[in-house]
Amino acid sequence: MKSLLLSLAASLWAGAAPALAQYQPGVYASSQDYVQNSPWQPGTVSSPAAARTYLEVVHASTFAVHRVPLTRAWGYTNAQGQAFRLIDNKPYRLQPQQDGLVVYSRERTIQNGRSTHTITEHFYSEGLDGQLRPLTKRALKQQLLTAN
Repeated sequence: MKSLLLSLAASLWAGAAPALAQYQPGVYASSQDYVQNSPWQPGTVSSPAAARTYLEVVHASTFAVHRVPLTRAWGYTNAQGQAFRLIDNKPYRLQPQQDGLVVYSRERTIQNGRSTHTITEHFYSEGLDGQLRPLTKRALKQQLLTAN
């Protein structure tokens, strides 16, 4: 466990990232569907808006629009090939997997008075269905201490 976390941290700080496989656009009902690159609902997926509780999927050949509830979807891949996992109805972008650990990122807007800026938060999980944890030095140290 300790070596896995250290290799993850080293690759992130060094900027090393293997290329992602090209996934079919669509909605995945489970991590198994994602691994097999077999979308449960194939088609072009719109990014979920904050107020919506569903994803809109436009089927490529029939152009039929399907509304998939966020509670039934594990994740989705958009037309640009970016994969996202849905956790608490929020999309987290999947980064390349390494040694059984999955890294996620999410952009968040912060407002300080009149100015706003966007930051990118990073998270990790053990496996595709693992619990999401913040990817910080403090969280990694805590994880290493509990693993020993």
